[in-house]
Amino acid sequence: MSRVPDLRPIVASVGLLALLIGGCAGLSGPSTGSLRFHDAGVGDIDRVKIRVDDPENALPGAPADVGAEDFTLELWLRADVGNDALAVQCGDNISWIYGNILVDRDRYDQDRKFGLSVADGRVVFGVSGDDTGDRTLCGISDLRDGDWHHLAVQRRRRDGRLWLFVDGHLQAQDEGPGGDVSCPDDGVPGDFCDGPCVHSDPFLVLGAEKHDAGAEYLSFHGWIDELRLSKVLRYDRGFVPSRHAVDLYAQTVALYHFDDGVGDAVMDAVDSSHWVRRFGGSPPGPTWSNETPFGNGR
Repeated sequence: MSRVPDLRPIVASVGLLALLIGGCAGLSGPSTGSLRFHDAGVGDIDRVKIRVDDPENALPGAPADVGAEDFTLELWLRADVGNDALAVQCGDNISWIYGNILVDRDRYDQDRKFGLSVADGRVVFGVSGDDTGDRTLCGISDLRDGDWHHLAVQRRRRDGRLWLFVDGHLQAQDEGPGGDVSCPDDGVPGDFCDGPCVHSDPFLVLGAEKHDAGAEYLSFHGWIDELRLSKVLRYDRGFVPSRHAVDLYAQTVALYHFDDGVGDAVMDAVDSSHWVRRFGGSPPGPTWSNETPFGNGR
């Protein structure tokens, strides 16, 4: 297993960036909320969705469509003890999809996809390249302890190398499929699941398996907060996660504080890749919550 590359985290001035973009979106402040998911799992509900491509044209998708470059995806998570996915088989496969889904950028029965889930209480990160293979990477810590945990996963495009951090500790790394894994700008969703995947393929989805393809694909129960997508590798070694709302950096392409509190719009602090909450289920979700990793609620 080779060493993590000697990269430096981005340390651009948040205040200066806020001035450059004409507002204060980049300034960190108190976190006032999160989203709680209830594992509804079917019917295109209890999830958050952003369109990352329009299959009707070949124009670039939303900035949140990461994968054409190096990327880091990080968020805070509090898993409910009801998470019931069994351990998945890590290695050269797409088994990540059988965990309780946190982030789903799948393309049904096609290449160029990735996702993040929790299985047997452990975080799982998977990537499929453009005809370059599949890889599922698994963490070590059991997250079903009722506490908030910081997750960060990274992928290097050049050789597909993957990293997985939990609470700032590097828990897994390995070679993965190389090349572009963004949603193709001219990609056509295939009708491989009798209808639903045609309408779900060009989306990035939080909290559920995006296609509602069957009972074997599990949704997430628990809380998510402070999701940040960056078009660089942010971490070259272990780190201490910040104990305040996540900052906006120069290479941040999308940032969600989940402090919206009402309605179905989930706003991006970079002002470019807004999400839609698909509310429903029994109990209905995702619900706005005042619980955060930083002292509010729990």
